[in-house]
This record gives sequence, C-alpha cells and structure tokens, in this order.
Amino acid sequence: MQTQEHDLILEALSDQALSARLRLKPLEGHPLAVSDEQLFRLFRLARSAGNEHRRNSLAATINQRLLARARGFARKNKLVPNLIGDLQQASSEIAMFIWVRLLDPDKTDSAFAEKAFGKLFEHRAIDFLRSLRVAQREKEVSLDDDGRGDDEDNSSSMVGANDVLQDNVTPEILAARRQLFDRTNGRLREILTPKEYETYVMLYVGDYQVQEIARALKVSVKSINNYKNSALAKIEKEFKQ
Repeated sequence: MQTQEHDLILEALSDQALSARLRLKPLEGHPLAVSDEQLFRLFRLARSAGNEHRRNSLAATINQRLLARARGFARKNKLVPNLIGDLQQASSEIAMFIWVRLLDPDKTDSAFAEKAFGKLFEHRAIDFLRSLRVAQREKEVSLDDDGRGDDEDNSSSMVGANDVLQDNVTPEILAARRQLFDRTNGRLREILTPKEYETYVMLYVGDYQVQEIARALKVSVKSINNYKNSALAKIEKEFKQ
C-alpha cells in the first residue's frame, strides 16, 4: 500500500519537480531517489495516459540506467574486446536488446521490471550474452567451412560481414564505427517523432510484426503503417540525398 501511495505522489509531481527527482541516483543512497522499479511503473503509466513528454523523459532516464548497468555487465563478462570491440557499442546493444523485450506486451518482462528491475536486467543480459556466443560460434564454423574452398572467393565474401573478427580492425576503425552509429542514431531521434522512432526500431531492429508493434504502442495497425511510412520517407530524404 505504501508503494502504491508513493507512486501516486511521484505521478502527481510537475514535470520540473519529477525531472529533479530523476536526477538523483538510487545507487548513491539518496532517500528521494526514484528506484528503477518505480521509474518503470511511472513509464507504463505515462504511456497508458498518452503523456508523450513525460514518457520520453522517463524513457531517457531508464535508458541511462540501462546503459550504466550494461557497461558494468560488459566489463564483468569481458565482452570487450573478446566478443564486441567497443564498450559503448556493447552497452548500446545490450540496452536495445532489453528495451525490445520490455516493450513486448506478450511477455512478462515489463511486469517483472516493475518488481525487480535489477534481476530482470541480469536475466536478459545473460540471454544477450548467450545469443552473442552462439552467433560467434556460428561465424567460426562458417569461417572454417569457407577455408576449405577457394581462398580468393572466400576472402572477398567475408569482407564487412566478419571484419570484426579480423586482425586489421584497429581501434581507429572501431572508434569511427561508434561515432557513425552515434551520429546516425542521434539524427534519427531528431528527425523522427517518438512513435516513428519506436516503430522503426521495433520493426527493423527488433524484427517485430506490425500487429505486435500496434499492441505494444496501443495504437491501430493503420497508425503503425503510417508511422513506418513516414519514418522511411524522412530517412530516405535525410540519408539518401
């Protein structure tokens, strides 16, 4: 009962007052800090109410905390440089992997996050690590198989797809990739509306079906198609001039 009352008090705060509370870090032990579980509950309430400004503010804070956890997980499990060449890239990929599952209405992750955000993160980060290792093993098998054929053909076909496994991938190349990713993703957030961005990410990164995205965003399939078409038109104009 106390938790429900506290959530309602937070929900009733002005945007400015809530933003000030969100800047407080729970890990630093501040008594007024908003916990990860409360944060996600407020995010769900803002989405349900259609309050896009508050939803975006809460989503940004959730993303910051996800990235912080992801950096710690990547370091602890030595993802860099063994599986992913760059810490920022590893953190972003883990965070996106978890975000997609948090937004899935057919799974229990969102309800789990509202009760034990840290445990949910750990479970899904381990799932990410497992999928990464499976993908690495498949690439290694593929490289072994390719090695039995014509060397010249194999070397040309592997350029790009497997270059992260090659010795000539320098820190400068990885840094350039990171900068390109940051610039591109940042520009997408600038030119797309929040729903267009969510639709684009879930459709082309999360590989969701249009009907699934419609349920996740609580809009019609027609609206999702409109968001998709609008996003693609903006991206076409922005990046393919």
